[in-house]
Parts: sequence; C-alpha cells; structure tokens
Amino acid sequence: MTKIKVCPFFGKKDDYCDVGCDYISLHDVTMIIRFCNGRYEGCIKYQELMDRLPESVLAPQF
Repeated sequence: MTKIKVCPFFGKKDDYCDVGCDYISLHDVTMIIRFCNGRYEGCIKYQELMDRLPESVLAPQF
C-alpha cells in the first residue's frame, strides 16, 4: 500500500491555509487535487507559510 503525503497545513486552521477548512468551493477542490495531495511543495501558499511560520506549527496535535 502506498502512503500519500498530504500538506501539513491542509485542514488545520483558516489562519494558515483555508483549503480544506469549513465550506469547500470548486476552487478549493481544484487546489486539493493539484497540490494538497502529494505535490504541496509546489504550492505558493505552502512555500509562504514555511518561510514565515515556526516549525512548532507543523507538530502533530493530539
């Protein structure tokens, strides 16, 4: 079974990335398909967040 990488900001919080939070528009669906599922390193929002947020934001929340 292949493990799929998902963007660490997906569905976390509107403050970071609103894709996957609350209402999902057609635009969000396109973004999820294109970037959030496996190719998020190419997403401009991901790159911006990685540059400005501390690594502690990416820690798993239990």
